[in-house]
Amino acid sequence: MDEIQRYKIIYTETATCDMEEKADYISLQLQEPILAERWYLNLRADIQQNLSFLPFKYPAYPVEPWASRGIRMFSTSNDVILYSVDDTVKTVYIRGVCTKGRDLTAHLEEQDSLK
Repeated sequence: MDEIQRYKIIYTETATCDMEEKADYISLQLQEPILAERWYLNLRADIQQNLSFLPFKYPAYPVEPWASRGIRMFSTSNDVILYSVDDTVKTVYIRGVCTKGRDLTAHLEEQDSLK
């Protein structure tokens, strides 16, 4: 039986900024630094656990042009992780992290305009 391939996880600058902004909000605005750290560590663990093996199991983001660009989405309890996969180098690129309910298309367009 073939061994399941492990994918490397790489966080883009945008995804890192998204995560830092939310952690800062929880820590500073809500004045819950312990909760902010727990959220951050849990999110990183969820991403590692769910996307380092079989990352194609989660759906493509169903809006163009993102779907044709290979953007996929994975949901956790309160967040949506936008990512793409380069199967040739077995790498998952975390493109963005958004709180559920946020306009994902607007977030992707904002990222695109920064390039």
